[in-house]
Amino acid sequence: MKITGNILQTPEDRFEDLKDYPFASNYMDLNGVKMHYLEEGKGNLRTIFLFHGQPTWSYLYRKMIPLLVEAGFHVIAPDLIGFGKSDKPENTEMHTYSNHVEWMQLFVRKMGIQNAIAFMQDWGGMIGLRVLAENPNWLDHLIVSNTALAEVKGIGKWIFPKVMHWMANSKKNVTVSDFKENQNFKYWAGYFSNPKHLEIGEIVQILTTYNLSEEEKLAYDAPFLNKKYEAGPRTMPRIIATDLNEVNEAWRKLKEWKKPVLTLFSDKDPFLAKAGYDKKFQKNFKGAKNQPHDIITNASHFLQEDQPEMLVDFVVKWLSK
Repeated sequence: MKITGNILQTPEDRFEDLKDYPFASNYMDLNGVKMHYLEEGKGNLRTIFLFHGQPTWSYLYRKMIPLLVEAGFHVIAPDLIGFGKSDKPENTEMHTYSNHVEWMQLFVRKMGIQNAIAFMQDWGGMIGLRVLAENPNWLDHLIVSNTALAEVKGIGKWIFPKVMHWMANSKKNVTVSDFKENQNFKYWAGYFSNPKHLEIGEIVQILTTYNLSEEEKLAYDAPFLNKKYEAGPRTMPRIIATDLNEVNEAWRKLKEWKKPVLTLFSDKDPFLAKAGYDKKFQKNFKGAKNQPHDIITNASHFLQEDQPEMLVDFVVKWLSK
């Protein structure tokens, strides 16, 4: 891809002394943009990738990483381009669905790790599943959690983008308080199109059952110095219904992937708790049959904040069988 527009880097002092985030930074060049990633437990034999979504970053996994390392895993947690400590293309046109898949696919291929494990949540799944479809030997176990991957055919390919476009543009100048009172996609997209500087920490708090401290909220705000740095999170609600042909092709390949798949969805996720996407994954992945799928209780969309110990316990016990 051709990089257009400014590439911004969040000043490092924004990340100094973050609460419970003592991890060393690593960077990989992806054809002109740098992706930041954490790599802990490097001497451990089994590798697990942790993929975050919008508008979070690897800070979301700070509670799970030490537990996984202690359990004997080599942990890799990248920041999506435009998020966390990764580079931030200022041009919103750089933040296409295809570009995010290409960046992550290049990252995975350059890491050169096969037969790994991945935990994918939110856009981490929407991107990561497409990467898996093109790189089937990358993983030998998969955990999908509070995520979705649209499979749209027939007349739905015409209707779905129009509906999502209408929803993404139906609410203007949505505030944090507005979203708190109306936790649905229309208000989500409306908030991220608000011209004011985003309050990421407050948004994450709304979608957790855990009470974030002020330090933790500031850590979620840290990557986004001002509006110029926010192209990534602002764009994602508007590209959900793009790349439908590519997504359908990914599903065709994923339906033939036979390795073990586990679903761990939240009981209080306002977007996905009752949407049936966990059942869709269970139905379509051959390796999901007869697996111990479960619901994570007392957890909202960002369940890594709410129930990190429970998640790690489920994953470790599942992988030990």
